[in-house]
Amino acid sequence: MTSLKITDIRKSLCDSGFDLVTAIVLSRNGNGANEVLSPKSCRGLLVLESATAKEELPSIGVRYGDQFIRIRAKQDHGLHVGDEIQFQ
Repeated sequence: MTSLKITDIRKSLCDSGFDLVTAIVLSRNGNGANEVLSPKSCRGLLVLESATAKEELPSIGVRYGDQFIRIRAKQDHGLHVGDEIQFQ
């Protein structure tokens, strides 16, 4: 499993009731994340974008060269900036 670290959470301007969550891919694999998300808890998540940063994006906590994903999540997702997660 790949570990992710949440770097930014903000309310979606386009979809009321949803947040936009940014997470960077951590270089280490395997166990060690604070939280493992089960398939049931992932039902409200939708990956919108996956990319490698071609420039610094400090407003969302992404550095040059980071692999990151942007996720749409229901506002009751329970995630926090700094959380390390894995999808099961």
